[in-house]
Amino acid sequence: MLGYTQRNPETGKLAAVVQWRDLGDPADVQREPTVLETLAAAGTRVVAPGPRKFAGSGMSQAALRGPAHVAAETFEQRVDATVSALRGPVDPAGTGQRLVYLYQGDVDKTGHGFGWDSWQWGDALEATDQELRRLVRSVPRGTLVLVTADHGQIKADPALQWDVATDPALHPGVALVGGEPRALHLYTEPGTDPADVVARWTERLGEHALVVPRDQAVADGWFGPVAPHVLPAIGDVVVAMTGAATVVDSRVHSANARAMPGVHGSLTPHEMLVPLLTATS
Repeated sequence: MLGYTQRNPETGKLAAVVQWRDLGDPADVQREPTVLETLAAAGTRVVAPGPRKFAGSGMSQAALRGPAHVAAETFEQRVDATVSALRGPVDPAGTGQRLVYLYQGDVDKTGHGFGWDSWQWGDALEATDQELRRLVRSVPRGTLVLVTADHGQIKADPALQWDVATDPALHPGVALVGGEPRALHLYTEPGTDPADVVARWTERLGEHALVVPRDQAVADGWFGPVAPHVLPAIGDVVVAMTGAATVVDSRVHSANARAMPGVHGSLTPHEMLVPLLTATS
């Protein structure tokens, strides 16, 4: 799974990863064992509270195989479910160890909609912090609580946005634009030399982007170890935006998506470096 959208090598279409549209069997797309299913197989009781709609979804099956799903719609309910799972009876057939994967998406969602420097984001962060304090007070004594994030976020500059659909330097030779506005996968048209796309995009975007061919991105470790079956899903050309710049495609990105202030996915410290907080009850 490489970005918000990626090409399905079987169909040649642009597939939506979060909605799991046009991607096929999650176990085939994402073949690596997850940390959570590895722990569950070893006898740890693993629980993941979350909205009911996530149970059995393609994204959940691909990224979060292993836990028992507990339906809990609000973050407060998910904290309650976490405490209940940790205080419940121990499975006599297991190791006696318990792990709960608790996800909170409101801070990220608010940052996307309003920017991380908005009062709305501050309110979302404070509400989350309040619930995490309650969590630490409520879990059994000796429980280790780890709090981290999957990424950071930057606020996009509308003056530094390019549209592939209308920019004469960017759209030639590009059949599909995958990924997201900060981290793009460019799938070239048949007969197009990816090196030509790299050269034109580099000249057009200048210091606002790092544009490399797929082989270089893989060799430089942008995606970690890459299995052979994953290679066709990576763009022929991969683009990482710098500063506060973005590239969109108005053929597939709505006006609201193009105007989204909070974005992430590239290689800047604000997007990649996140805290890890620990607390013991």
